[in-house]
Formats: sequence, structure tokens, C-alpha cells
Amino acid sequence: MKRLVPFWQLALAATAVLIFYSCVLRSAPADLMLQAQLVWGTNNDKPDDPKLKDVDQKVKDKLRGVFKWKNYFEVNRQDFTLTASAPRKVKMSDLCEIEVQNLGNSSVELKLYGKGKMVVRKTQRIKSGELLVLAGDDKNDTAWFVVLSLVEK
Repeated sequence: MKRLVPFWQLALAATAVLIFYSCVLRSAPADLMLQAQLVWGTNNDKPDDPKLKDVDQKVKDKLRGVFKWKNYFEVNRQDFTLTASAPRKVKMSDLCEIEVQNLGNSSVELKLYGKGKMVVRKTQRIKSGELLVLAGDDKNDTAWFVVLSLVEK
């Protein structure tokens, strides 16, 4: 009885297929669980607005290490899942929106829009425990920030 295909050729073909599919699966970007915070920086004391909250100490320390403001208040917080399929728009306020795209390998492109116009764009790898911070304009002795971080699963 004659074999149609020698065993070593079948083994080689199976190995090639296995390597190909493992590369394809590994290269697909994983979904990211993200948190975006809209933060207001000011040297003034906290106003009586109950919607404003003090930011977490980690965020406050990061911002104080770079920027000049004495106080930082959280205006809005949004948790969302970022898939590999398309960029995701997240409305942070009536005047502020972000667009985030998953580039794979834990890298994201973040665009900050103020009053409908793109203010800044940044591409960065986002790691667990780290913060990606974008700053808006400095007006009336205050500033606006968007802080992006990974949500721990």
C-alpha cells in the first residue's frame, strides 16, 4: 500500500499552519477596560457644587508633580471597554469629548476635543498602574485635564 503524502510532509504542513494561526491570534489587539476622568485644576478652594469630587490621591500626586495647581476636582468619570474594531468616542462634558483607538500591544491613540475642535492627540502605551494625562487650555486661572487609566480586572 502506497501513501499519498509522506508523514514528514504532513507534519511539516501541520506545523506551518499552527505557527501561522498562533501569529494571527497573537497579533490581534486585546480589548482594554479603560477609565477616563475629566479633572478641573485650580488654586481656589472647592466650590459648593456637590457634583465635584476630590480626585484620588494617586491622580492628585501625578498632576501636582507636573502642573502648578493646588487643587484638583473630578468633574466626570467614564468606564468603558475599548475593542480593536473601531475608535470609541466618549463624551466627558458638553464641551469635552475624547476619541480613543486601540492600536494593539496596550497602545492607544487618544484625541481630546474641546468645543468640537481637536485640542491634542497623543499615542502611548498604557500600562497597569500608570496614567495617561492630556491637558486642555489654561483659562481664568484654571485648567482642564483628561486622565486615562486601565481598569484593574
